[in-house]
Amino acid sequence: MRRTAIIIMVLTSFVFAAELGIILGEPTGISFRSWNGSESAIDIQAGWSFNTKNNDHFDLHGAYLFGRKSDIRIEGYRLPWYYGPGGRVKFGEDEIVLGFKFPFGLYYKFRTAPFSAFFEIAPGMNITPSTDFDIMGGLGFRYIFSSGNSQPPPEEKNAKRDRR
Repeated sequence: MRRTAIIIMVLTSFVFAAELGIILGEPTGISFRSWNGSESAIDIQAGWSFNTKNNDHFDLHGAYLFGRKSDIRIEGYRLPWYYGPGGRVKFGEDEIVLGFKFPFGLYYKFRTAPFSAFFEIAPGMNITPSTDFDIMGGLGFRYIFSSGNSQPPPEEKNAKRDRR
């Protein structure tokens, strides 16, 4: 399963604007995002959950995100925020936990370097082996690879017009 996820990440990076980096939080690990145009993205995270409530688990998360401009301005342009539905699988010693999540976050692309930063909170619900509420999220940084045929992420669209 891990090989399949890596192959998908590599292949989409040739067609769409792709970013790869780290997320620190719940879970802590690798973060991959592929922009499907100017206002949507596929987000995949793989990492280790240190949540003491559920013991330690390897987590695999995925979400389809929609981007919008916020009223928060940094360096003269509006930061985009994002939201969208997603799912998760947690692999523990004795169990596999399935659930869904709905991340909300803010995204920042550095103007002078090919890096982005983000902060997100993702409320969710575990469905198996028992039903319970969970909150995930964290702070992350990613390297932005050159894009193939995609449009720029939402923060770059109309950036000059938004500098008022």
